[in-house]
Amino acid sequence: MVRKTTSKQATKIALISDIHGNLPALEAVLSDAEGRGAEAFWNLGDMLGYAPFPNEVLTLLQDIGAVTIIGNYDLKVLDFERKREKWRRKKAPAKFIGFQWNDAHLQHDSRVLLTSLARQARCTVEGVQALLVHGSPSSIDELLNSETPPQRLEELARMAEADLVVCGHSHEAFVRQVDRTLFVNPGSVGRPEGGDWRASYALLTIADGRVKAELLRTPYDIERVVRAIHAAGLPKDYIDVFRQAKSLDQLWRDEDRSDLQADGGSEKALEAVLRLAVRCQYERDHTHQVVRLALEVFDGLKDLHRMGPQKRFWLQCGALLHDIGWSEGQKAHHKTALRLIMAAHELPFERREREIIGLIARYHRKALPGCGHRYYGNLRGGDQHCVRILGGILRIADGLDRTHRSVIETVRCRASDSKITLAGIARIEADAELAAARKKADLLAEAFNRPVMIQVRTQTT
Repeated sequence: MVRKTTSKQATKIALISDIHGNLPALEAVLSDAEGRGAEAFWNLGDMLGYAPFPNEVLTLLQDIGAVTIIGNYDLKVLDFERKREKWRRKKAPAKFIGFQWNDAHLQHDSRVLLTSLARQARCTVEGVQALLVHGSPSSIDELLNSETPPQRLEELARMAEADLVVCGHSHEAFVRQVDRTLFVNPGSVGRPEGGDWRASYALLTIADGRVKAELLRTPYDIERVVRAIHAAGLPKDYIDVFRQAKSLDQLWRDEDRSDLQADGGSEKALEAVLRLAVRCQYERDHTHQVVRLALEVFDGLKDLHRMGPQKRFWLQCGALLHDIGWSEGQKAHHKTALRLIMAAHELPFERREREIIGLIARYHRKALPGCGHRYYGNLRGGDQHCVRILGGILRIADGLDRTHRSVIETVRCRASDSKITLAGIARIEADAELAAARKKADLLAEAFNRPVMIQVRTQTT
């Protein structure tokens, strides 16, 4: 799709992206841009999202005649009905609700408009050939930012065959020149990040085959958005997304980090583990409940296993990552978790540590460790024993949150020469948790060659 604009004077174009349903922010940007002489608007997609004005945003973009392409979030809303059940299991509830709300409130005309939009557009202005993309010339999902390697931008520039590539998606504003191609990202109008809540956009001045890009910020009526979120019944986390100018993942990572101490390991390693968990869209509440219970059992049995802080940290990491395999589906997700951990080169672990942590995660369900299993068979005897104990603890902790409702408040542990006893206290009925934990006590019982007895009582009994 090619649109041509000709003028003897310099042409000013406001570049906008990632509005995410935030009508007040869009209105503020349009007013600011028009005051600076903007004659046209290029919109790079993701009109839908976390603020509850999807139809109003699309109508306003039509009214101003913006050149608009579709974004990855928009496509996901259009695909919601087909993916509903898969996403209900896979996505964090707050994210699932966003897609569900937009699908339910998107009007017929808005849906038709979105369906008609292309993923890319080409425009020629004052002799400058521009390519409009949401992610990159290669993929609608590719994140380009200030840290994208120059070599990758060079590849994309060759692919684009354009003087100017404008992109969104990453919510990070930047201007980067690679050979004869200028890359410009205006940041996010409606859901800015980096701690600055003001709406972000770019103003392009094009004349005589040259482009000048100015990155701009403007305040908007954020309290109007807050009131609309309340009225729509959307998650309160969305308010923090706008007020703190952070993504849900960033908010959760900050909150998660405040709950976790890297006892026995480095802060850097824990941060890397959390980033991997977030990238794999882990189920935060369940995972943190399992981590808490696993470490409580580890500490309660310290006189039995006599393991130190380093191995406690391995258990913490394995528990944080035990369910990341769900990012590729339920089937064999424990094995998938191991594969993802082994392939995640951003984790700052030596190979031995990586294997142990991956195997702890892997053995949270299904088959017990066997020498024929990949990675496990190559470990030394002491490391195999460590995996069996820590994997056994994680297995029980996972069982104690069988319904993912975090009903177990605490676990008290006692060990003798003849048995191990775990006594859980629950805030409500926990029959499913008790049954699952007893079933999954097999590995810990085998590791210590004694039965594991588990009881759970509610606080009122």
